[in-house]
Amino acid sequence: MRTILFVAIGALLLAVVPRISNAQVDPKWKIHDMDRPVPAVVDPGTSSTQDSPGRPPSDAVVLFDGKDLSKWAHKDGSAAKWKVENGYFEVVPKTGYLYTREAFGDCQLHVEFAEPIPAKGESQDRGNSGVFLQGLYETQVLDSYQSKTYADGQAAAIYGQYPPLVNASAPAGAVADLRHCFSWPAF
Repeated sequence: MRTILFVAIGALLLAVVPRISNAQVDPKWKIHDMDRPVPAVVDPGTSSTQDSPGRPPSDAVVLFDGKDLSKWAHKDGSAAKWKVENGYFEVVPKTGYLYTREAFGDCQLHVEFAEPIPAKGESQDRGNSGVFLQGLYETQVLDSYQSKTYADGQAAAIYGQYPPLVNASAPAGAVADLRHCFSWPAF
């Protein structure tokens, strides 16, 4: 049954991919046109480790530099009241959500986070937070390391909608690296 399904999916892809590929050709340019503008070169940066912070890609908008929350605010526009200490920020209970001062559309989201040591709680009561995109879609930030919870609520899930492709959670205290490519839904 599984083989038949793979063959059927493969046949469907072979039938659909050429049509999709042709739909993506920009009619202003010939295929392989040497005069077509090329993308900018971007330094991809490096990931953080336990010992040192990473370096962001050269085209990144850095929303937290380890020092302050000047690019963040509360819903009413007031300064962020979360705690900043030793290169990280942490929620202060009952202060509410934070919002970026700048609005974003399509983006590549990169979040590095570490969960508290020792790990406490189970499922959604274990280092639970998130990053909202468009104020609607929450990218889950959660300690999912050896902690059972529902698939669409694990770290890196689009909460309540799509599970992550993998469980890439790190042990408590270790830096976890969460990345999403987000495109605004088009209706």
